[in-house]
Amino acid sequence: MNLDLHLHTSRYSSCSRMTPDELMVAAIEAGLDGVCITEHNKIWKREEALDLSQKYGLAVFRGMEVTTTGGDILVFGLEEEPKEMWTPAILKSKADAIGGVTIAAHPFRGFLVFGFSALEMTLKDAMDNPTFLHVHGLEVCNSLVTDDENNLARRVAEEMGLLRIGGSDAHTTQMVASCVTHFDANIESEEDLVAAILSGHHTVQKMK
Repeated sequence: MNLDLHLHTSRYSSCSRMTPDELMVAAIEAGLDGVCITEHNKIWKREEALDLSQKYGLAVFRGMEVTTTGGDILVFGLEEEPKEMWTPAILKSKADAIGGVTIAAHPFRGFLVFGFSALEMTLKDAMDNPTFLHVHGLEVCNSLVTDDENNLARRVAEEMGLLRIGGSDAHTTQMVASCVTHFDANIESEEDLVAAILSGHHTVQKMK
């Protein structure tokens, strides 16, 4: 299954210019097998996701992009919405308590504006971000960062033994499915999705 695991709609993310219906049409046109909607600090109700899925005949899963003191973190499997800014450690403890999974989103976005070599940064320097000690994995393909930044995230994840996923971070229809995660397993529920991410049996592809 090819899933886009990082998407925002105008229903709950004011920064998005894409309605849920527009998202679904774009996902179908791109040949996706499903989407995971990850609004900022907001989780869709199960009924909303089910209604959208049934309307278009495409799997719709729910996640959330949480703003933490250590940066943006994707979480899957968590129903609780933050009422204040959590630390990465608090978010991970909440996810661990219910069997969820946390992924640092676009961990090096804007970090390589002047170039990796110009900053004279080593891989060890890149790994020193304390947030990485409090997540299960890193997003290593995101359409809103540079290839160098995505590649650095991949190298850090590999070196630290962290999970690796990809998602477009689309806020417009043009970006839907630009980064996808391919799962060998058939995913029918959010529980399946979390288990599949945690298993590490998936690959990440940049499509656009």
